[in-house]
Amino acid sequence: MKMTTVVSTASAGLIVLFLAACSALRSAPPATQPAPTAQVTPATGVQYHFVNSKLQVPTTRAETQTFALNVDGDLKNQPDNMFGGLLTLLTSAAPGLQLQANMDQAVNAGQLVSLHVVKADDPLNDQSVSWSMFQGQQTQSAPGFDGSDKFAVDPASPTIPPVIGSLTNGHFSGGPGTAHLQILLLGQPAEVNLIGVRLEADVSAKGCTNGKLGGGLSVDEFRGRLLPAIADGLNQTIKADKAAADAILPVLDSNHDGTITVQELENNPVLLLAISPDLDLLDASGKFNPGQDGVKDAYSVGLGFTCVPAAFSAPGD
Repeated sequence: MKMTTVVSTASAGLIVLFLAACSALRSAPPATQPAPTAQVTPATGVQYHFVNSKLQVPTTRAETQTFALNVDGDLKNQPDNMFGGLLTLLTSAAPGLQLQANMDQAVNAGQLVSLHVVKADDPLNDQSVSWSMFQGQQTQSAPGFDGSDKFAVDPASPTIPPVIGSLTNGHFSGGPGTAHLQILLLGQPAEVNLIGVRLEADVSAKGCTNGKLGGGLSVDEFRGRLLPAIADGLNQTIKADKAAADAILPVLDSNHDGTITVQELENNPVLLLAISPDLDLLDASGKFNPGQDGVKDAYSVGLGFTCVPAAFSAPGD
């Protein structure tokens, strides 16, 4: 009975934390909005090649809000990042989880390579700029991130149309678009396809800072790719870290068998709101057309990044 009381109290605290985060991100439902206009790729421009030197996942309320963007383009400009809410809950339940440390290790070792090509006539002010993202091949040695590194685009990864936007005083803002993204969650790789992608960053020839990448995951992408990676990562953590296991298992292991399954994450009352779709990005026909039918069909994601100059050949160069 005492254990039940402790777990219930912890669960209630986590739910309050998550509700507070959600309130900060989205306080009212968006109004119906006009259909998105077609994006036109610029015909001219200088191409700047970059590689991510850091990819940041939100693990606190502050980071969740910092990396959030208005993915569905609602008229009230309310930021979206349900993914951050989920990770915040997990790290609150088990503060020892190494979500960012695992990501940093993979990026620094050249195991997780994200490449960018920014095309603009003017690197400071340009009303028609394209931002292309590519998954890179793993490197044989750790990159120096000093501008001298050479990379290669992974030929097995899909080529996605660029995000179109503009530069104002060196600040890029673009979208909506799409992206194919590879991330690492608790040491487990996950490749996902984002829709409704919004991207912001401060850009110069020296690289980019204060980067934010936001988008939506379909329900199938979230449940079929992201949740399994999280479950696998939690189980690896449970095996390797007794303190983390003692924190995670009472909250997430509903059948008390010492293993976390995707089904347990989906049905957990603590995580219920955090693993529910929060965006209406598709219309009744399945076409990207936000805010039209009122059906929550996508799950918002917001990440941070920085990038530095790099040498590689990309499709379209």
